[in-house]
Amino acid sequence: MKNSLTLYALIMMFFTIISINGCSNKDNPVTPVGPENNTISGEITFVDTNFITTGGKYNISAFPNPSVPPTYWFGPPTSFDTLVIFKESGVYKARYTLKSVSNGSYVVAVGFRKDTGGQSPIMGVYGCDTARSSNGSMCFLNPTRVNITDNAGVTGINFLSWADTTKKVY
Repeated sequence: MKNSLTLYALIMMFFTIISINGCSNKDNPVTPVGPENNTISGEITFVDTNFITTGGKYNISAFPNPSVPPTYWFGPPTSFDTLVIFKESGVYKARYTLKSVSNGSYVVAVGFRKDTGGQSPIMGVYGCDTARSSNGSMCFLNPTRVNITDNAGVTGINFLSWADTTKKVY
């Protein structure tokens, strides 16, 4: 009887260890919920199809909040990335994630960065309805800001932009 109880106890310990070990997540790590810290992400929808295909790249930038607009257009962005444009359901779009954006307030804008330097036109600004606003070019004076607080990432920063650099906002 003593041997059968010992055998039973060993078998139960074995199954307990196996079941606890089977719950380990080392092979199946938990995916964090929400955006990556210190990021701004969203989608750009282009309202026209007059893209420039040579001489530069379309980019997205986060400019630190200035005390007096429009000084943010003249300084370097806090974060920027080149846009990869694709066509979805007949509409040109680009998805983006700006990284390493520290706590603060930012203006997010789409521009075209020329290979040869010079002024880069701004064709879209978050909070400005590029295609439908009669004063879209004036929106840069007081655009909507994106705030990073407690290092949290922000998603859903979607807006419209021109592709045609002659229709620039600024």
